[in-house]
Amino acid sequence: MPFTVVPATRFSCEQLTAMLNDCFEGYSVPVLMSVSVFAQRFGAEGLSLMDSCVWMDGDNPVAVAIITRRGQSARLAAFAIRPAYRGKGLGKKLLAPLMAALGNDGVQEMWLEVISDNQPGVALYQSLGFTITQGLFGYQGMQPGQATTRSLQETAVMPLVRTLMSASKERLPWLMDPATFITLPCRAFVHQQAYAVVSFLANKPQLRMIYVAPELRHRGQGREMLRALNQQFPALASVVSVPESFTTLFASAGYMTMPISQYEMRAALI
Repeated sequence: MPFTVVPATRFSCEQLTAMLNDCFEGYSVPVLMSVSVFAQRFGAEGLSLMDSCVWMDGDNPVAVAIITRRGQSARLAAFAIRPAYRGKGLGKKLLAPLMAALGNDGVQEMWLEVISDNQPGVALYQSLGFTITQGLFGYQGMQPGQATTRSLQETAVMPLVRTLMSASKERLPWLMDPATFITLPCRAFVHQQAYAVVSFLANKPQLRMIYVAPELRHRGQGREMLRALNQQFPALASVVSVPESFTTLFASAGYMTMPISQYEMRAALI
């Protein structure tokens, strides 16, 4: 029986959250988000309800795809199939037409992240034309000991976002791009000449960005910023979207590498 593709615009935020949670049931990494986290997270990432969709089998949701967009780039922010429909080769059958539709709508490239241990998922995306661009990792600080005199000052978010968007010449992972911080509940901090952004989805602090101007790097300022952040937010964790090249920096500041890692993948649509 063919499935019906329904645009996400037909559903409320509550319905989309419930369907996404149902589709992620039994997934290797538990996913269970509230309506508010769904709205804040995907809204900050550039949620496109026009491109996101739900596949229905009668009245039953089969799979959900959440698409985020920035200009001519799109990202598969979430894709999950309900347990009863898994193992039937549906992933490629569902996603291939979706990617074709995005290409016809002017999207030139598509991005996603997948858990690196999820070999079936990696194979699925490779069969759709995605290639691995880099490994992404997460880091977590230790419980700090005696308080130090490190001075961590708060600064305004939007001026920092404008500075980062104009100063950064490097392409960053989607979740670390300064565009994400425009609507994300977050706070910005400065220590010496290093800057950081900490988000607060569900009131839980999470490190989303650390930045030192290129001409000021390799002087220990990034390391001291990370230590100061961990002092203010004990055992602070980063998003699992940090390029592997940052490992030495986080290790020097006393952070541990999280056991979960991801691959960033890209496909050219045009």
